[in-house]
Amino acid sequence: MAHHLATTLLAASLAAPGAGQAAPEPATFLPAAVADAAGTVACLRTPEGGVEAVDLVSGGELWRSAAPSRALLVAGGRAFVLEERGQRRLQLSAYEPGTGLPAGTWAVDLNLPGWASLAEPATGRTWTTFEVYALYSSGVLEVEYQAHRLTALGIPPGRRVDAEVAGVLTVDLGSGRTEHRRGARLARPALVAPAPPESRFHRFHARPADATLVLGGPPPDFEGVLVAGDERVGFARTPDGRGVSVVRWNAVTGARDPPLAIPVEADAVWPTLDRRHVALRRARDQRLVDVHSLATGERIATLERPADIAAVGGRILWTTGSGQGELRLVATEARSGRTLWTRTVWRAPPSSGEPIP
Repeated sequence: MAHHLATTLLAASLAAPGAGQAAPEPATFLPAAVADAAGTVACLRTPEGGVEAVDLVSGGELWRSAAPSRALLVAGGRAFVLEERGQRRLQLSAYEPGTGLPAGTWAVDLNLPGWASLAEPATGRTWTTFEVYALYSSGVLEVEYQAHRLTALGIPPGRRVDAEVAGVLTVDLGSGRTEHRRGARLARPALVAPAPPESRFHRFHARPADATLVLGGPPPDFEGVLVAGDERVGFARTPDGRGVSVVRWNAVTGARDPPLAIPVEADAVWPTLDRRHVALRRARDQRLVDVHSLATGERIATLERPADIAAVGGRILWTTGSGQGELRLVATEARSGRTLWTRTVWRAPPSSGEPIP
Protein backbone atom coordinates (compact mmCIF):
# COMPACT_ATOMS: atom_id res chain seq x y z
CA MET A 1 0.00 0.00 0.00
CA ALA A 2 1.12 3.54 -0.70
CA HIS A 3 2.23 5.58 2.27
CA HIS A 4 0.06 8.28 3.80
CA LEU A 5 2.32 11.31 3.84
CA ALA A 6 1.70 14.51 5.70
CA THR A 7 5.00 16.26 5.20
CA THR A 8 5.37 19.93 4.44
CA LEU A 9 6.73 19.06 1.00
CA LEU A 10 3.70 16.96 0.12
CA ALA A 11 1.29 19.56 1.41
CA ALA A 12 2.97 22.19 -0.73
CA SER A 13 2.97 20.01 -3.84
CA LEU A 14 -0.72 19.20 -3.44
CA ALA A 15 -1.85 22.70 -2.51
CA ALA A 16 -4.76 24.48 -4.16
CA PRO A 17 -3.85 26.12 -7.48
CA GLY A 18 -2.38 29.59 -7.17
CA ALA A 19 -0.44 31.94 -9.39
CA GLY A 20 1.14 30.00 -12.23
CA GLN A 21 -0.66 26.77 -11.33
CA ALA A 22 -3.30 25.16 -13.53
CA ALA A 23 -6.87 25.20 -12.29
CA PRO A 24 -8.60 21.81 -11.93
CA GLU A 25 -10.08 20.45 -15.15
CA PRO A 26 -13.87 20.70 -14.94
CA ALA A 27 -15.61 17.34 -15.09
CA THR A 28 -18.43 16.69 -17.54
CA PHE A 29 -21.30 15.10 -15.66
CA LEU A 30 -24.17 13.05 -17.04
CA PRO A 31 -26.92 11.35 -15.04
CA ALA A 32 -25.18 8.49 -13.16
CA ALA A 33 -22.08 9.00 -15.33
CA VAL A 34 -19.04 11.10 -16.20
CA ALA A 35 -17.87 11.97 -19.71
CA ASP A 36 -14.95 13.56 -21.52
CA ALA A 37 -15.22 17.27 -22.30
CA ALA A 38 -15.87 16.55 -26.00
CA GLY A 39 -18.89 14.40 -25.16
CA THR A 40 -17.62 11.34 -27.04
CA VAL A 41 -16.96 8.80 -24.26
CA ALA A 42 -18.84 8.30 -20.99
CA CYS A 43 -18.30 6.03 -18.00
CA LEU A 44 -21.71 4.83 -16.81
CA ARG A 45 -22.80 3.12 -13.66
CA THR A 46 -23.97 -0.48 -14.21
CA PRO A 47 -26.85 -2.18 -12.31
CA GLU A 48 -24.26 -4.43 -10.66
CA GLY A 49 -22.38 -1.42 -9.33
CA GLY A 50 -19.54 -1.44 -11.83
CA VAL A 51 -18.50 0.92 -14.64
CA GLU A 52 -19.23 0.63 -18.35
CA ALA A 53 -17.51 2.95 -20.83
CA VAL A 54 -19.63 3.68 -23.89
CA ASP A 55 -19.32 5.56 -27.16
CA LEU A 56 -21.81 8.41 -26.65
CA VAL A 57 -22.63 8.54 -30.37
CA SER A 58 -23.37 4.87 -31.04
CA GLY A 59 -24.00 3.63 -27.50
CA GLY A 60 -21.55 0.80 -28.12
CA GLU A 61 -19.63 -0.63 -25.17
CA LEU A 62 -15.92 0.24 -25.14
CA TRP A 63 -14.75 -1.47 -21.94
CA ARG A 64 -15.82 -2.35 -18.39
CA SER A 65 -14.55 -2.17 -14.84
CA ALA A 66 -16.03 -4.99 -12.78
CA ALA A 67 -18.22 -4.27 -9.78
CA PRO A 68 -17.83 -2.83 -7.29
CA SER A 69 -16.30 0.35 -8.73
CA ARG A 70 -17.03 4.05 -9.27
CA ALA A 71 -16.20 6.26 -12.23
CA LEU A 72 -14.45 9.42 -11.00
CA LEU A 73 -13.86 11.57 -14.08
CA VAL A 74 -12.36 11.62 -17.55
CA ALA A 75 -9.52 14.14 -17.66
CA GLY A 76 -5.90 14.46 -18.72
CA GLY A 77 -6.51 11.91 -21.46
CA ARG A 78 -7.45 9.19 -18.94
CA ALA A 79 -10.58 7.73 -17.36
CA PHE A 80 -10.15 7.37 -13.59
CA VAL A 81 -12.02 4.67 -11.67
CA LEU A 82 -12.05 3.75 -7.97
CA GLU A 83 -12.22 -0.04 -7.70
CA GLU A 84 -12.74 -2.49 -4.83
CA ARG A 85 -11.00 -5.80 -5.36
CA GLY A 86 -10.27 -8.94 -3.34
CA GLN A 87 -10.49 -8.65 0.45
CA ARG A 88 -12.07 -5.20 -0.06
CA ARG A 89 -8.78 -3.75 -1.28
CA LEU A 90 -9.27 -0.34 -2.87
CA GLN A 91 -7.29 0.84 -5.87
CA LEU A 92 -7.34 3.84 -8.15
CA SER A 93 -7.09 2.80 -11.80
CA ALA A 94 -6.65 4.83 -14.98
CA TYR A 95 -7.70 3.64 -18.44
CA GLU A 96 -7.41 4.88 -22.00
CA PRO A 97 -10.95 6.29 -22.45
CA GLY A 98 -11.59 4.84 -25.90
CA THR A 99 -9.90 1.46 -25.54
CA GLY A 100 -9.81 0.54 -21.87
CA LEU A 101 -6.07 -0.12 -22.00
CA PRO A 102 -4.54 0.24 -18.49
CA ALA A 103 -2.86 3.61 -17.96
CA GLY A 104 -1.86 3.33 -14.30
CA THR A 105 -2.85 1.83 -10.94
CA TRP A 106 -2.36 3.28 -7.45
CA ALA A 107 -3.01 1.48 -4.16
CA VAL A 108 -5.48 3.19 -1.82
CA ASP A 109 -5.90 2.74 1.93
CA LEU A 110 -8.78 4.74 3.43
CA ASN A 111 -9.08 2.65 6.62
CA LEU A 112 -12.86 2.47 6.20
CA PRO A 113 -15.20 0.85 8.74
CA GLY A 114 -16.48 -2.61 7.88
CA TRP A 115 -19.89 -1.45 6.66
CA ALA A 116 -18.51 1.12 4.15
CA SER A 117 -18.11 -0.58 0.80
CA LEU A 118 -18.43 0.33 -2.88
CA ALA A 119 -20.69 -2.72 -3.11
CA GLU A 120 -23.44 -0.85 -1.22
CA PRO A 121 -24.93 -3.99 0.37
CA ALA A 122 -28.61 -3.91 1.32
CA THR A 123 -30.20 -6.03 4.04
CA GLY A 124 -33.90 -5.64 4.79
CA ARG A 125 -34.61 -1.93 5.20
CA THR A 126 -30.96 -1.01 5.74
CA TRP A 127 -28.57 -0.12 2.94
CA THR A 128 -25.37 1.79 2.31
CA THR A 129 -24.35 4.45 -0.21
CA PHE A 130 -20.86 5.35 -1.39
CA GLU A 131 -20.59 8.55 -3.41
CA VAL A 132 -17.47 10.09 -4.96
CA TYR A 133 -16.44 13.40 -6.50
CA ALA A 134 -13.06 14.11 -8.07
CA LEU A 135 -10.88 16.95 -9.38
CA TYR A 136 -7.83 16.67 -11.63
CA SER A 137 -5.07 19.28 -12.02
CA SER A 138 -1.53 18.98 -13.39
CA GLY A 139 -1.07 15.31 -12.59
CA VAL A 140 -2.76 15.46 -9.18
CA LEU A 141 -6.08 13.74 -8.53
CA GLU A 142 -8.26 14.61 -5.55
CA VAL A 143 -11.07 12.22 -4.63
CA GLU A 144 -13.79 13.09 -2.15
CA TYR A 145 -15.81 10.15 -0.78
CA GLN A 146 -18.94 10.01 1.36
CA ALA A 147 -20.32 6.73 2.69
CA HIS A 148 -23.60 6.43 4.61
CA ARG A 149 -25.38 3.56 6.29
CA LEU A 150 -29.13 4.22 6.11
CA THR A 151 -32.35 2.73 7.42
CA ALA A 152 -35.72 3.21 5.71
CA LEU A 153 -38.43 4.54 8.00
CA GLY A 154 -42.18 3.93 7.85
CA ILE A 155 -45.01 6.27 6.97
CA PRO A 156 -44.47 8.97 5.88
CA PRO A 157 -41.48 7.51 4.04
CA GLY A 158 -38.06 8.71 5.11
CA ARG A 159 -34.65 7.48 6.09
CA ARG A 160 -32.34 7.59 9.09
CA VAL A 161 -28.58 7.99 8.86
CA ASP A 162 -27.08 5.37 11.18
CA ALA A 163 -23.41 5.98 10.36
CA GLU A 164 -21.33 8.06 7.99
CA VAL A 165 -17.70 8.51 7.00
CA ALA A 166 -16.16 10.98 4.57
CA GLY A 167 -12.83 12.37 3.50
CA VAL A 168 -10.52 13.41 0.66
CA LEU A 169 -7.74 11.33 -0.86
CA THR A 170 -5.10 13.25 -2.84
CA VAL A 171 -2.82 11.30 -5.19
CA ASP A 172 0.22 12.60 -7.05
CA LEU A 173 -0.09 10.39 -10.11
CA GLY A 174 3.55 10.80 -11.05
CA SER A 175 5.20 9.87 -7.75
CA GLY A 176 2.36 7.82 -6.26
CA ARG A 177 2.43 9.90 -3.07
CA THR A 178 -0.89 10.15 -1.28
CA GLU A 179 -2.50 12.19 1.44
CA HIS A 180 -5.73 11.19 3.22
CA ARG A 181 -7.74 13.83 5.07
CA ARG A 182 -10.62 12.19 6.91
CA GLY A 183 -13.65 14.43 7.24
CA ALA A 184 -12.42 16.88 4.59
CA ARG A 185 -14.46 18.11 1.62
CA LEU A 186 -13.48 19.38 -1.81
CA ALA A 187 -14.48 22.88 -2.82
CA ARG A 188 -17.32 22.68 -5.33
CA PRO A 189 -18.73 25.32 -7.63
CA ALA A 190 -21.49 27.39 -6.06
CA LEU A 191 -24.98 26.23 -7.00
CA VAL A 192 -26.97 29.41 -6.33
CA ALA A 193 -26.27 33.06 -5.52
CA PRO A 194 -28.43 35.74 -3.89
CA ALA A 195 -30.78 37.50 -6.27
CA PRO A 196 -30.10 41.18 -7.00
CA PRO A 197 -31.99 43.66 -4.80
CA GLU A 198 -35.58 44.30 -5.82
CA SER A 199 -35.56 41.44 -8.34
CA ARG A 200 -38.62 39.25 -8.57
CA PHE A 201 -37.09 35.94 -9.47
CA HIS A 202 -38.97 32.82 -8.45
CA ARG A 203 -37.67 29.77 -6.63
CA PHE A 204 -36.30 27.05 -8.89
CA HIS A 205 -35.15 23.46 -8.55
CA ALA A 206 -31.48 22.52 -8.84
CA ARG A 207 -28.87 20.02 -7.72
CA PRO A 208 -25.07 20.13 -7.76
CA ALA A 209 -23.44 18.88 -10.96
CA ASP A 210 -22.05 15.43 -10.19
CA ALA A 211 -22.65 11.78 -11.06
CA THR A 212 -24.91 11.03 -8.08
CA LEU A 213 -27.64 8.47 -8.77
CA VAL A 214 -30.99 10.31 -8.80
CA LEU A 215 -34.15 8.20 -8.63
CA GLY A 216 -36.72 10.95 -9.14
CA GLY A 217 -37.11 14.59 -10.06
CA PRO A 218 -37.34 17.50 -9.83
CA PRO A 219 -34.48 18.18 -7.36
CA PRO A 220 -34.81 20.42 -4.26
CA ASP A 221 -35.81 24.03 -4.76
CA PHE A 222 -33.79 27.16 -3.96
CA GLU A 223 -34.20 30.90 -3.74
CA GLY A 224 -31.88 33.23 -5.67
CA VAL A 225 -30.27 32.74 -9.07
CA LEU A 226 -28.40 29.88 -10.73
CA VAL A 227 -24.59 30.03 -10.85
CA ALA A 228 -23.22 28.75 -14.17
CA GLY A 229 -19.53 29.68 -14.20
CA ASP A 230 -19.34 33.48 -14.44
CA GLU A 231 -22.94 33.58 -15.60
CA ARG A 232 -26.00 34.11 -13.40
CA VAL A 233 -29.47 32.98 -14.44
CA GLY A 234 -32.75 34.07 -12.90
CA PHE A 235 -36.17 32.54 -13.53
CA ALA A 236 -39.57 34.23 -13.23
CA ARG A 237 -43.09 34.06 -14.63
CA THR A 238 -43.90 36.04 -17.75
CA PRO A 239 -46.30 38.97 -17.15
CA ASP A 240 -49.25 37.00 -18.53
CA GLY A 241 -48.43 34.06 -16.22
CA ARG A 242 -48.36 31.62 -19.15
CA GLY A 243 -44.65 31.20 -19.57
CA VAL A 244 -41.21 31.36 -17.99
CA SER A 245 -38.97 34.42 -18.23
CA VAL A 246 -35.19 33.84 -18.19
CA VAL A 247 -32.69 36.59 -17.38
CA ARG A 248 -28.93 36.05 -17.79
CA TRP A 249 -25.95 38.25 -16.97
CA ASN A 250 -22.20 38.02 -16.43
CA ALA A 251 -21.31 38.37 -12.74
CA VAL A 252 -17.82 39.72 -13.60
CA THR A 253 -18.59 42.28 -16.31
CA GLY A 254 -22.23 42.94 -15.49
CA ALA A 255 -23.16 42.51 -19.17
CA ARG A 256 -26.74 41.32 -19.60
CA ASP A 257 -28.26 39.21 -22.34
CA PRO A 258 -31.71 40.08 -23.69
CA PRO A 259 -34.39 38.37 -21.55
CA LEU A 260 -36.03 35.25 -22.92
CA ALA A 261 -39.73 34.43 -22.71
CA ILE A 262 -40.44 30.70 -23.03
CA PRO A 263 -44.16 30.08 -23.66
CA VAL A 264 -44.60 27.03 -21.44
CA GLU A 265 -46.98 26.88 -18.46
CA ALA A 266 -44.61 25.12 -16.07
CA ASP A 267 -45.12 23.99 -12.50
CA ALA A 268 -41.44 23.09 -12.00
CA VAL A 269 -38.28 24.69 -13.38
CA TRP A 270 -34.80 23.20 -13.11
CA PRO A 271 -31.48 23.62 -14.96
CA THR A 272 -29.85 20.58 -16.53
CA LEU A 273 -26.50 19.28 -15.29
CA ASP A 274 -24.65 21.02 -18.14
CA ARG A 275 -26.11 24.38 -16.98
CA ARG A 276 -26.84 25.42 -20.58
CA HIS A 277 -30.45 24.27 -20.69
CA VAL A 278 -33.55 24.40 -18.51
CA ALA A 279 -36.18 21.73 -17.92
CA LEU A 280 -39.81 22.90 -17.66
CA ARG A 281 -42.41 20.43 -16.40
CA ARG A 282 -45.79 21.08 -17.98
CA ALA A 283 -48.40 22.21 -15.47
CA ARG A 284 -51.25 20.56 -17.41
CA ASP A 285 -49.46 17.26 -18.07
CA GLN A 286 -46.78 16.52 -15.48
CA ARG A 287 -45.60 13.45 -17.38
CA LEU A 288 -43.92 15.75 -19.89
CA VAL A 289 -40.86 17.97 -19.45
CA ASP A 290 -39.69 20.38 -22.16
CA VAL A 291 -35.95 21.12 -22.39
CA HIS A 292 -35.05 24.58 -23.71
CA SER A 293 -31.76 26.29 -24.52
CA LEU A 294 -30.86 29.02 -22.03
CA ALA A 295 -29.08 30.88 -24.84
CA THR A 296 -31.94 31.03 -27.35
CA GLY A 297 -35.04 29.74 -25.59
CA GLU A 298 -35.44 27.09 -28.30
CA ARG A 299 -37.06 23.81 -27.27
CA ILE A 300 -34.66 20.98 -28.05
CA ALA A 301 -36.47 18.03 -26.45
CA THR A 302 -39.65 16.84 -24.77
CA LEU A 303 -39.08 14.01 -22.28
CA GLU A 304 -41.51 11.78 -20.44
CA ARG A 305 -40.96 11.50 -16.68
CA PRO A 306 -37.22 12.33 -16.57
CA ALA A 307 -35.35 11.94 -13.29
CA ASP A 308 -32.10 13.68 -14.28
CA ILE A 309 -31.00 15.46 -17.46
CA ALA A 310 -27.84 16.62 -19.25
CA ALA A 311 -27.25 17.83 -22.80
CA VAL A 312 -23.91 17.21 -24.54
CA GLY A 313 -22.76 16.97 -28.14
CA GLY A 314 -26.21 17.43 -29.67
CA ARG A 315 -27.69 14.67 -27.52
CA ILE A 316 -29.91 14.62 -24.44
CA LEU A 317 -28.81 12.12 -21.79
CA TRP A 318 -31.58 11.51 -19.27
CA THR A 319 -32.67 8.92 -16.74
CA THR A 320 -36.18 7.63 -16.17
CA GLY A 321 -37.79 4.86 -14.15
CA SER A 322 -38.90 1.70 -15.95
CA GLY A 323 -41.78 0.97 -13.58
CA GLN A 324 -40.10 -2.33 -12.70
CA GLY A 325 -37.60 -1.15 -10.11
CA GLU A 326 -35.04 0.00 -12.66
CA LEU A 327 -33.55 3.31 -13.73
CA ARG A 328 -32.63 3.64 -17.41
CA LEU A 329 -30.27 6.10 -19.07
CA VAL A 330 -31.65 7.20 -22.44
CA ALA A 331 -29.72 8.98 -25.20
CA THR A 332 -32.02 11.08 -27.35
CA GLU A 333 -31.12 13.09 -30.43
CA ALA A 334 -31.80 16.77 -29.75
CA ARG A 335 -34.66 18.34 -31.72
CA SER A 336 -35.68 15.17 -33.59
CA GLY A 337 -36.41 13.29 -30.35
CA ARG A 338 -35.11 10.06 -31.85
CA THR A 339 -33.95 7.55 -29.24
CA LEU A 340 -30.34 6.58 -29.98
CA TRP A 341 -29.69 4.01 -27.26
CA THR A 342 -30.57 3.07 -23.69
CA ARG A 343 -28.85 1.48 -20.70
CA THR A 344 -30.08 0.28 -17.31
CA VAL A 345 -27.91 2.02 -14.70
CA TRP A 346 -29.63 0.94 -11.48
CA ARG A 347 -31.82 -1.92 -10.30
CA ALA A 348 -33.56 -2.11 -6.93
CA PRO A 349 -32.20 -4.87 -4.65
CA PRO A 350 -34.83 -7.63 -4.75
CA SER A 351 -34.74 -8.23 -1.00
CA SER A 352 -35.08 -4.67 0.22
CA GLY A 353 -37.20 -2.80 -2.32
CA GLU A 354 -36.37 0.60 -3.68
CA PRO A 355 -34.35 2.84 -1.33
CA ILE A 356 -36.04 6.09 -0.50
CA PRO A 357 -34.15 8.91 -2.28
